[in-house]
Amino acid sequence: MNSNAFKKWLLAEYVQKNGKPLGTGTQVSRVANCSTVEQIEGNLDEHFRRDGMRGLLERFSYSSDDAREARPARHRVPIDGDIANGTSTYRAAINLYRKFLISQQAVAPVVEDSDEIRKEVSKIEASHLTRTEKKALVMSRVGQGIFRHLVLEIWDYRCAVTKAGILLCASHIKPWRISSNHERLDGYNGLALSPVFDKAFDAFLITFTLEGKMLLSPRLPPSDAELLGLRPDLRLEGLEAGHARYLQFHQEEFRRLAARGSFGTRQASLSAGFSG
Repeated sequence: MNSNAFKKWLLAEYVQKNGKPLGTGTQVSRVANCSTVEQIEGNLDEHFRRDGMRGLLERFSYSSDDAREARPARHRVPIDGDIANGTSTYRAAINLYRKFLISQQAVAPVVEDSDEIRKEVSKIEASHLTRTEKKALVMSRVGQGIFRHLVLEIWDYRCAVTKAGILLCASHIKPWRISSNHERLDGYNGLALSPVFDKAFDAFLITFTLEGKMLLSPRLPPSDAELLGLRPDLRLEGLEAGHARYLQFHQEEFRRLAARGSFGTRQASLSAGFSG
């Protein structure tokens, strides 16, 4: 377990769904919890390499039925007091370390570089926003910073379709250029997707209903869809109310491009007044 890097990540990068970091006391406790688990259950990094910590997290689950039947915990960490609460605390710490490992080792930030983006960044720097607001917006524009961490936290650091925990992309649903400053930093204006799904979604070749059903554009040749693993029976799991208005926008643009019958990407859509 890389305790020092974990501490730095909690302090400098990790944000909860509400956009706030963990309290200092909670950060210290989570690191200590992970150290205790590692001493008894084995190296956490090895658990992650073996199965993404799924087996370990399963051992640190304790249901209401377990409590009602007074069953012993499946893990070996001694707990003084309520087994359910104690197990839940350790599980939360383990899951947080899992997120840290994914964020450090296997998340693909979307880093863009173009004259258009540099102009947009210059406008932000020349605005009357506070220094903190400027920094947050600039980092959001280049696919890094608080927006990326908010998106990943909302989707539990896994692809919303495949549930894979590696090579994740976190990009805007409603394009950055036509979003308000609030929308640009709103974690619900983003999806965590594996690269193929991310690129197809970004090009409006796929979209998702509010129930999570994936729709394929008629602009996408069926043979290519099959080769890329894009199937209409796939679903996006984990949508929340905050995603609705952004997805509705995406669906409208998806239908507009489908009706026009052209192959377009967000870059190609610059002529329509927005991108990325």
